[in-house]
Amino acid sequence: MDLKTFVSLYLEFLKECEQKGWKIEILIEEFGNYLSSIENDEGIEVQFFMELDVENSEKISDTVKQGKLNYGVIRNKGEGDVFAKEVLDAFHQYWSKHSPKRKSFFIYKP
Repeated sequence: MDLKTFVSLYLEFLKECEQKGWKIEILIEEFGNYLSSIENDEGIEVQFFMELDVENSEKISDTVKQGKLNYGVIRNKGEGDVFAKEVLDAFHQYWSKHSPKRKSFFIYKP
């Protein structure tokens, strides 16, 4: 999967979260690094991140590289645990519906 496609899926997932009534705020949106705040109706906030590891990428051709993608949820230990799992599970369900080939390596042009 290319990075542009995954970012589109990520942004569409955030829209779906808003439809659940969760508050979304995009904190960082730059090449390879995305961070969003997601807050449920109980006021519990987690941060969902996606980060492309460009430092350890592999050169495929002169213009194309392949890098590993890291993603996850940052939360306050304890109160945010259940909501963090809910967000991550929702993302995995969304991703599996919209991209049957879930890979953690992504193709990009630097």
